Amino acid sequence: MKRFALFLAMFAASVLAAGWATGAQEKGKIPGKIVLKVYEKRQVTFDHRGHAQRIGKCETCHHNPDSEKCSDCHGAKRDGKTPSFREAMHYKCKNCHMKTNKKVSGACQECHPNVRSSK
Repeated sequence: MKRFALFLAMFAASVLAAGWATGAQEKGKIPGKIVLKVYEKRQVTFDHRGHAQRIGKCETCHHNPDSEKCSDCHGAKRDGKTPSFREAMHYKCKNCHMKTNKKVSGACQECHPNVRSSK
């Protein structure tokens, strides 16, 4: 009887854990396309749902589970050891794209369509 109770407890815990882990990824809870606009002239449209589906692990980008938005911690300027929004995005996003997507060259216009080329 104790084994059965233990089995039921473990089964219930695994079901609850699976529901918790996938709960945030239910359609409707993950935003679709969002506009990152810490800098008005350098806005980036970001396909949040598409990235979540491809990457699967929220922690890959969201290293701080206490905040939803990057700009909660990363402001327009560096704050002590916390990188600015620009530094954080270029380190995390640009570097990941340069490694995983051979179509990305690193040109500013690939993420910032309203930025003019310096040529």
